[in-house]
Amino acid sequence: MFLVTTSHRPSQRLRSFVKDLTLVLPGSVRVTRGKRRLVDLAYLALLLKKKYLVVATNKKGNPAVIHVYVVHYNAEGKVTASKYFDMLLGGVRLSREGGAKLTAPITSYSSVDESGCSSSKCLELAGLLMSLLKDFINKSSAFKISLQDEGGNVTVKILSRNGYVVGPLLKVR
Repeated sequence: MFLVTTSHRPSQRLRSFVKDLTLVLPGSVRVTRGKRRLVDLAYLALLLKKKYLVVATNKKGNPAVIHVYVVHYNAEGKVTASKYFDMLLGGVRLSREGGAKLTAPITSYSSVDESGCSSSKCLELAGLLMSLLKDFINKSSAFKISLQDEGGNVTVKILSRNGYVVGPLLKVR
């Protein structure tokens, strides 16, 4: 479902973040960007039967933006990647920096919990995540995504059945 990669010349922290992101996005594949252009990545996504292209970028060595593109054929029959949305990050805690580390990729989520949302920004992000992950919502899953408003940012956590935080923790601006 997702092809995950970095911007050109990623920092080590961004590479670790993309590795974490690949573990928490069901049906995702991580590729090394190298010198590939966006069009080349779109062709690769179609070749691997992936619908979405996720490109993480960094600023001053830290993950800053997650760009999500939809890969499709345009009216002329050429492969294109249309921007679906951008997620501006205010901070990231990698799985190696705290919380439980994932050993195997997550294959499904039980829900996207928006009970901690009080702003329209948080509810909009919850809706976007639900639309992206709709094929991977399974009530018997051991993991759920929790969103809550905290000081102008939206905190996105992945929780295990026991309530422990697993994977990266994102603060979205």
